[in-house]
Amino acid sequence: MPVSARERALSGEDEAVRGVTALDGTTKARIERAALAVFARGEMDKATTRAIAAEAGISEGALYRHYKSKNDIFTDLFFSIHGELGRLIENAAKENDTVSDRAAALVRAYCRTADNDWQLFAFHLLSMHRFLPGPEGEPDPVAAAEAITRDAMAAGEIAPGDPILVTGMALGAVLQPALHMAYGRLKGPLSAHEEDLVRAVIAVLNPVA
Repeated sequence: MPVSARERALSGEDEAVRGVTALDGTTKARIERAALAVFARGEMDKATTRAIAAEAGISEGALYRHYKSKNDIFTDLFFSIHGELGRLIENAAKENDTVSDRAAALVRAYCRTADNDWQLFAFHLLSMHRFLPGPEGEPDPVAAAEAITRDAMAAGEIAPGDPILVTGMALGAVLQPALHMAYGRLKGPLSAHEEDLVRAVIAVLNPVA
């Protein structure tokens, strides 16, 4: 069967034994990468724990020593990167003073995360609708970005408005190009477009001169 553009774009062949929450090279790491490979083929909904175990080259019993269900695997993978992005954007706000610098740091956080593990990043990007909203009180990239927008409005750095809408527009300037990468329409890595993405986000925020 021919490999689809989507599968090529989401492939992680060089990540065969790299762990997400697990140590590299462990059985749990193989399970995590197998689950991401299943997702990349568009088989997440119909996949079984048996299929994921087979993809990992282990028995279903070995999989159950680490996860109780297929949903547990995907949920664990999703919130591992979701929380990391949230923490990175929270740090961007703490470590930078102006809204423009914070916006640039936010874009860097997304680009570095995408470049570090594209297979995992693409899974997060394409499956947000399945898992959000997440657990209350946990680091969340959208909430962290929203806080930057609210602070900038309160400080008079950007015009007053709906912070939820403005944040959505700003994040869209980063995530829509990433979606194009996921579907093979835009060549990566995402960091190759970092300067353009920073300009786009700042243009949306439109800081007061």
